[in-house]
Amino acid sequence: MSETFGNGGPARFAVGDRVTTTRALRQDGTFPDPEVAVGQVLVEAGVAGQVMDIGVYLNEHLVYAVAFDSGRIVGCLERELTDETTDDAHDALATSRAAHRAASDTPADAVGA
Repeated sequence: MSETFGNGGPARFAVGDRVTTTRALRQDGTFPDPEVAVGQVLVEAGVAGQVMDIGVYLNEHLVYAVAFDSGRIVGCLERELTDETTDDAHDALATSRAAHRAASDTPADAVGA
């Protein structure tokens, strides 16, 4: 069951979900570390993490607190994340399985011919 937040919509991810960044996440001034300059990359694209909390910014944007495997906890918007077990990861797995199936469907007499 999805939880509904201030924007009236359900959250795409739940606390505990494994997610991956869809793009590099940069310091926009909201990351609480004065040593990290605005514009500096906080988390590279494709890095996995776990949703720790969900909040709402300006009563309309869902923000996910994600603990990344790199050790940083960063607030992320929904569009900056993908579910590790679906979306792009699922498509890549399906393509790999289809290629494997096609290779194993080759008739034995065609191999080495």
